[in-house]
Amino acid sequence: MVISAFCAAVSVADELSSDSASTMTCGTNFISVGDSEDAVLNQCGEPSFKEGGRWTYSGAQGSFVYQLTFGGGNVLSIHTRAAD
Repeated sequence: MVISAFCAAVSVADELSSDSASTMTCGTNFISVGDSEDAVLNQCGEPSFKEGGRWTYSGAQGSFVYQLTFGGGNVLSIHTRAAD
């Protein structure tokens, strides 16, 4: 049982340290891999930066920066990092 709890804790820690995410929040809305560009725009508004199929949403200082990669009109990946 102790080993099982340790493995679960390591798994959670690995997810938290990763820069890849499957969801992001925009206020009270959630954006997930597979969502359409229109859904993202409706829930999050225009991104801070838009370059090709990559959109960047920047939060306030101390929050997170999210980079969404689109393909075929849908979110393919979400990457996050701490804001500067």
